[in-house]
Amino acid sequence: MLSPQQVYREVGRNIKRYRKSARRTQAQLAVEIGISRPSLANIEAGRQQLLVHYLYAIAGALDLDSPTALMPSPPTLTLCDGEPAALPLPEGGLSDKQRQEVLRLMGGS
Repeated sequence: MLSPQQVYREVGRNIKRYRKSARRTQAQLAVEIGISRPSLANIEAGRQQLLVHYLYAIAGALDLDSPTALMPSPPTLTLCDGEPAALPLPEGGLSDKQRQEVLRLMGGS
């Protein structure tokens, strides 16, 4: 289980990664979602907590299908011998809907 600090750091890293791949500056994204550039910098660094509606605003501004794309990756499942468990996944990976269902079943959101 991730600590709250780890969650905010991972969410911040994901926001930064998607923002950069969209070729947007912190200032541009901050204006679009209605926060200051320093606040966005602190969010990306994991130093500032963010409200849920900002996750939706950021996901929308970056043209993501769902704010779940910004959430930390689920922990790796391991077998009793410590080896990672191989799961049969579709070739293209899970859809957002499938990922949400897996998270729900695992006790996530």
